[in-house]
Amino acid sequence: MKASRKKRFVQFAAAALVCVLLAAVPGAGTQAAAVDANPTVYVGLFYGSSALPGANLLNSVGSGYQLGYYDSSRVFQKLAQTEETAISVVKTQNVYYGTSGGWAGYYDTITSEIVVGCYHILLPDTYADYEQAAAAAAQWSGGFVAWIDGVYQVRVGAYPDKASAQAAQTALGLAEGTELVGTSSAGVSVVKTGTSQILFQFDNTGGLCLGIQPGLDTGGKAATIFRNNTYYGGFRYQRVGGGNLTVSNVVSMDDYIHGVILSEMNASWPLEALKAQAVAARSYAYGMIQASKHQSQGFDICNTVDCQAYKGIASATANSQAAIDGTSGVYLWYNGSVATQALYSSHDGGATESAVNVWGTEYPYLTGKADPYEALVADRITDYNWTVTYTAQELTDLLNSKGYVNSGIVDFKVTKTSPTGNAIEITFTDSSGKSWSKIRDDCRTFLGLRSIHYTVSGGGGTSTGYAVNGSGVLSTLTGAYAIDGSGGTAALTGGSVYAIGGDGTVGQLQPSAVSTGSSAAVFTITGSGWGHNVGMSQWGAYAMAQQGYTYQEILSFYYTGIEVRQP
Repeated sequence: MKASRKKRFVQFAAAALVCVLLAAVPGAGTQAAAVDANPTVYVGLFYGSSALPGANLLNSVGSGYQLGYYDSSRVFQKLAQTEETAISVVKTQNVYYGTSGGWAGYYDTITSEIVVGCYHILLPDTYADYEQAAAAAAQWSGGFVAWIDGVYQVRVGAYPDKASAQAAQTALGLAEGTELVGTSSAGVSVVKTGTSQILFQFDNTGGLCLGIQPGLDTGGKAATIFRNNTYYGGFRYQRVGGGNLTVSNVVSMDDYIHGVILSEMNASWPLEALKAQAVAARSYAYGMIQASKHQSQGFDICNTVDCQAYKGIASATANSQAAIDGTSGVYLWYNGSVATQALYSSHDGGATESAVNVWGTEYPYLTGKADPYEALVADRITDYNWTVTYTAQELTDLLNSKGYVNSGIVDFKVTKTSPTGNAIEITFTDSSGKSWSKIRDDCRTFLGLRSIHYTVSGGGGTSTGYAVNGSGVLSTLTGAYAIDGSGGTAALTGGSVYAIGGDGTVGQLQPSAVSTGSSAAVFTITGSGWGHNVGMSQWGAYAMAQQGYTYQEILSFYYTGIEVRQP
């Protein structure tokens, strides 16, 4: 199907995967001896500007939670537990539970009558283990266990200010032998959701972060609801820079990849297509982990298309689970290393592209080739063929807005294509003959196009004429005359001829490119595909699977010279 779209400024069409090239050496990757078939992965869910004052958890499968931390080997170390099924983690500043409006049901800094305050009454004793501390805490209304830099304490209450804490200290008869305390900027509290009741407090100035492992028993596989998505595995909470909570899902690589294929494909797709996606995503994820792109933020890989889309496992089916079970630990390999740039996009429009023509770095296994398979399912792909139009005036305004000051765009064309027919250089020319070129992936992103698989037609074109100070006003000097001071006339023949421009300035007439059309000229961009065109086409994988190809054959077609195997 073909869709025609007229837009003054075309909105950016996001690729299925916005990739970052991580290595500068072709074929660089992780050596076989160092590759873990199913490592533990920290997946960033909320971080940076999206970090949360409070984060709710709800048991979906299993009950209760183990509270502790993940050590340097990513092994969970239990410190405490709770049988509550709905808990929240909040930063140890004044945080409020929303009872109305958009924040209802969540903890935030917007004030309400339910506040988890940052002042507490510290009892004098310390305890050898959680059980002893919990027994002591149970003697006091509002008492809870705190693990502070490796020491179990008992604290009472959660007061929003020092005066409230002092009043409670007196009322409880604790004025002597106790003190009012808070936490460091790393501190977090676990509370019963919907209340100000603290269940456990964690504060460590040595770099450890609170970890939560859902489920009190070891039988079965716990699943937890967080922000309307369901996740396997545990969670990790870190106050980067002392701010809001960076929340990470702590999960096995296989369970992470399960979530990726559910976000990047559809669980109902052919099994071999899901398997191909799983292996490509696993290889790419391993590269992201090795590159430590998000290390400073406290996790390995993010949950957006900046890394790979990941929304947990709520839509899992027997088919998607079979894709994971059938490819567990399998990676793409090139020249003895994991092919960590196993890129993919939604559909290539009929031809993939070499990475060097899109991002300037060459990877031998990312070589462009004609793709005959997508056409078999093109009628199922929304906007597989697409059309975008720009007027010359719209291009003029667009370039000016991006800092390319011009006298009016009169020509726009694809000036270089790759061997597979993709646009890898486009050029804009204004009325003075000045040109601007965009190369590689800018051929897509500069104009917000769906892919680089397109052609350009239409427009008014240019020709050589004469201009005063860059203003195109005469297409030829033939038939042009000048009047001298006495009223006499003489033909203009070039050479040292001067004229007064429209702005009153005097300048010599110079050959210049001038428009043979007008600002109303229309350029039509006709293309197909969606994404960066590098690596595997997801819809191509779908089509190949329908034709009976195995996932190994699908991957071998889209990635040149690779092996598909376990470490």
